[in-house]
Amino acid sequence: MPVASIVICHRSKGMRSVLRNLQTGREHAIRERRHLTHHGITKLLRRVYYPAYAFTGYDEGTAATDRSTRGQKFGSMVDSAACAIVHQYRDRLTRHFRGHLKTRPELRAMLHGVNEAYARRLLLALLRYGFTPIDAQVPVTSADAPLRTEVDIVCHDDAGGGVVLIELKCGFCGYRTRAHGKMRHELGDHPDSPETQHHLQLALTTRMFRQTYTEITRIQAFVVYCDDRGVTRQALRPWAARVAKAATLRLARNAK
Repeated sequence: MPVASIVICHRSKGMRSVLRNLQTGREHAIRERRHLTHHGITKLLRRVYYPAYAFTGYDEGTAATDRSTRGQKFGSMVDSAACAIVHQYRDRLTRHFRGHLKTRPELRAMLHGVNEAYARRLLLALLRYGFTPIDAQVPVTSADAPLRTEVDIVCHDDAGGGVVLIELKCGFCGYRTRAHGKMRHELGDHPDSPETQHHLQLALTTRMFRQTYTEITRIQAFVVYCDDRGVTRQALRPWAARVAKAATLRLARNAK
């Protein structure tokens, strides 16, 4: 068998295993949510670690509240479009691995029909990184506390195997590192900026993913920014990974 065929075969087996493990973990997370009360981490993080943060956007000609609302709507629109195409691709991959398709579908070809330009730009960038998006809005729960959230996009690492977790952030052009004082508690030495907040959120999400999808052991995590300047990625900061457990327990104590 040619070397290229061996590589494709190996990647397909790895992706098929990841898809199977994601499905099993997803079912477990959904069952837990039905029987237990779980709290989302996004609002809790704000309340506990950066309650005084004031949104300060790049466009100084617009009121801060207007910019915040506009940015949230834009991010939600891009997120929804990206998730929709990833879910379609996941379903086609699942049919392929069950023998219903003769050839593995190509995500790049599917993207030609995507009208949302930012979502298309994001997914093409992930493919250039060597990350194939295979699922989106993947539920995770904490084994330490009644907390829950979702991974925006889960990719298969085409080069090294395993998965890549993507925390998607749209906008933040020119102000992602603009600080408004300091964070609280374990992060008291860190600036209260969007970038710090995003890495803390990703750290907790990654920890919860490991606890929910225990069969998946090779995991990378990135915050991916998509804005007018293009798409950039930042690997999960080591400081954020170090405080993930302590932050999880602190959120649990404040989840009321």
